[in-house]
Amino acid sequence: MIETGHVGAASDNIAEATQRIATIVANARAARHLLDHRPPDLDEVRQALDCIVRDAYRASDVIYRIRGLQPLQGGTAEEGARGDQWSDPRRAQAEA
Repeated sequence: MIETGHVGAASDNIAEATQRIATIVANARAARHLLDHRPPDLDEVRQALDCIVRDAYRASDVIYRIRGLQPLQGGTAEEGARGDQWSDPRRAQAEA
């Protein structure tokens, strides 16, 4: 069973993840719109794509936080959900 405090935190995290995903969609649409211009402004497209990558990583972080709040089948909290995959150098570039 999940504690009441965890339910509130999970709800907040789900709302944050939803907002991040909406931002990703908006930036993807903006990038497509920028590509329709003649000539396309490739610097603006790159910036939109960088925002998409950054927000995707942030949404992923939120999802891992949510997963950390969920008990596993054995009833213990999940630890180290992120693992080593976050050492990806592309993430540092996206956040710069």
